[in-house]
Amino acid sequence: MKSFKSKYANTLYGLAEKKMITEDQLSNFLQRGVQVISPKLDFGLEHLARILPEIIIGASKDYINKMKIPYQSTSFVSANARVDGKGLYIYKLPAESSGGIISLFGGKRKIGDSTFAAVHRILLGYKAIMVSAVNLIINKNKIWNWQFFGNHFKDSDPALYNDLIELENRWTNKMKVSSGPRHYIVVARSESTFKRLNIIEEYKRNRIDVLNPKNEISVIFLTNQDGYDYAVKHIPESDLVNYVITGRHFDIHGGLLSLRKNYNVNILLNDGGRQMSNSFRDAGFLAEERITIEPYPGENIIPEEIDPTSILGEDGIGLDGGEMKGTIRLQSIKIGCEQANVYLYPLDNAKILD
Repeated sequence: MKSFKSKYANTLYGLAEKKMITEDQLSNFLQRGVQVISPKLDFGLEHLARILPEIIIGASKDYINKMKIPYQSTSFVSANARVDGKGLYIYKLPAESSGGIISLFGGKRKIGDSTFAAVHRILLGYKAIMVSAVNLIINKNKIWNWQFFGNHFKDSDPALYNDLIELENRWTNKMKVSSGPRHYIVVARSESTFKRLNIIEEYKRNRIDVLNPKNEISVIFLTNQDGYDYAVKHIPESDLVNYVITGRHFDIHGGLLSLRKNYNVNILLNDGGRQMSNSFRDAGFLAEERITIEPYPGENIIPEEIDPTSILGEDGIGLDGGEMKGTIRLQSIKIGCEQANVYLYPLDNAKILD
């Protein structure tokens, strides 16, 4: 039986032969390589392995170590928007609070997405989780660690919950870091961002959990010079709060370079939402997306007129003919009625490698 890596290489060569990906894209994907993690063979986690027999990361350790900026991955859930199960996938319902995520599940969180998201945070978010300032405020009473998803299993599946605890312990020991994300990175581009979102007022009222000193969370603000000059007067630098100033004008590439050089963030989970992840994708900085596809959630949930900004993917628009524009699908695992997929974007090596 061929290994995952050899099958992946053969798939890439096949896509290039069919002119579905360019020679440059072929070279980029081959150069990056992959990491294959077996929960059972590598860590002895049999309960987790029943759901996720293999976990794939879309770049080798050597490639990630060569990068000048952090390797970025996102995590989303989407639902099939058509009763026939064909074609269109949405990731939010704008008319509902929090984007109607629970509605997309059909009313109740499911084991596949909760497991996939929890594992994603453990393996790719152990160094840092990055959010937009907008998401910081929308989710001000949350801490975006793996327990946000994994706690669903405390009572319903304690064996799986214990495997997630063990995965974090073993992974962080292997990576020689402490448990949990070392940094929460907040992208607040300018003074106007801080003012528009009332970040200072929410902080002073102690309503932002990641900025609550009792939680002992390291927060790094990525901002420009006037954003720093304004915010630091109210949220002073400390052992738990730092700022990366990208210049007079906000420069995300410069910010990412600084995160890698000054904070040793070589990998991060981009949890900033669709708009922010798209901006990183368009700049050639976003490496992969992990998306759980849920079945059609039922009648009276999907609106007849779908807001175009709610659409995550559509069959046939990927580089490989898949559902995510600009990607190839690296992996797809069926978990009951759910599909746990990993997609890769080409990277701009000129901006990324030494």
